[in-house]
Amino acid sequence: MRTKALLLTAALGVAGIASSMAQTVYSVNIVGYINKTIPNGLALFANQLNHTPNNGVATVIGTPNGTVRISKFNPAAGNFQVAVFDPDTGGWNDPDNITLNPGQGAYIDNVTGAPLPLTFVGEVQLTSSLNIHNGLDIYSSVLPQAGDLNALQFPVPTGSIRLLKFNGTGFDQFIFDPDSGGWNPNVPTLAIADAFWVDNTSGAPMTWARSFPVGP
Repeated sequence: MRTKALLLTAALGVAGIASSMAQTVYSVNIVGYINKTIPNGLALFANQLNHTPNNGVATVIGTPNGTVRISKFNPAAGNFQVAVFDPDTGGWNDPDNITLNPGQGAYIDNVTGAPLPLTFVGEVQLTSSLNIHNGLDIYSSVLPQAGDLNALQFPVPTGSIRLLKFNGTGFDQFIFDPDSGGWNPNVPTLAIADAFWVDNTSGAPMTWARSFPVGP
């Protein structure tokens, strides 16, 4: 219920804006917003809403007040796709190169010289099935919720995996080992709009399935 209340609060916030503009809005989905402040420098982040008209980097990030670099890992090639916003050169250099869908994550390098406030506005993806493949990649919760992995219904690995959270200078590492009873040193926790690395060495892909029903 607390989760539903948080998501519905976001929906009511956007609905209030629409009402103040004398518009009638109806949707079978939850429309909400997420405020995320990116510190100066490098950080991992996630977009957890479906934007209109798409989830391309230019739509999701918009027009920052300084230079910003987005780097999204490409596991097939083992390198990064990069898009840069530079106000001195007219905007994004390759905005169609990167899509930031719920469940994905990317690095953002904020070189504006100050914390960068971002606001994501869009629809919550109420039902999802996220494939966590073998090997290394960046992920996020599809639903905009905070909590530990158990509360977020992260799948229980069948073998060993590593989860890495970037802390600004390095990584906080969490290892799941079924032979030692689970996560070490503890169950990882996530904030809203957090992204993280998973190195899946269990030998099998995992499915992170979520469903958030709307209605009584």
